[in-house]
Amino acid sequence: MINSIEENIRIMRQVPAIDSRQYLPENKAKNIVILGSSRNSDGIDKYLKSCSDVTRHFIENGYNIVHGGGTTGIMGEIYSTARKYSVKDINNKPVQNLAIITEQLWGNENLNDCVLIGKATSEADRIEKFAKVSDKFVIFPGSAGTIQEATALVGKNAYGTNKKIVLFGSDFWKPFEFVYKKIADFGLLKNKNLFDIADKVQDVIKILAKK
Repeated sequence: MINSIEENIRIMRQVPAIDSRQYLPENKAKNIVILGSSRNSDGIDKYLKSCSDVTRHFIENGYNIVHGGGTTGIMGEIYSTARKYSVKDINNKPVQNLAIITEQLWGNENLNDCVLIGKATSEADRIEKFAKVSDKFVIFPGSAGTIQEATALVGKNAYGTNKKIVLFGSDFWKPFEFVYKKIADFGLLKNKNLFDIADKVQDVIKILAKK
């Protein structure tokens, strides 16, 4: 359900900059960030089932899903699947459906049926918070915002972190991979194992299960 502007403002005032409990190793290990387009298109819609299957698998295996709170596109598929299959608390809140939202709302967020673990001052700030609450990421196709998220997270691996990043959909992500291969060819990458690309749900599961 999309709230009125006034109701969203009221809710936003109660959201912390970040719920620092999510930084604890035992909580961080149970969080998986799933990202992708917040808009629908013919190109994006073909990924919705895979997105739903990935989200459901990890929810049913005890993980929390962290996302941006949107209700359309791939983000909406993540949200609705996590909401449906999550364990519910006594108030019927889906406790495995976690969101970090931006202070400047886009208008398609559902702030009611998820646990708001943080708010960010910008997209860049939100990426930093995603990175602090999880070491596992699945990124589906999307537009400029999704590319920004993927580039920032991959950049962290290039400079020393060891996050598991799966880019889903080789037809979309191959050009992205080409750029990093070219950077490596120029001798500008020390760590060349920056991310994986997958086309099947089972491949995502196997990659994220590796130690």
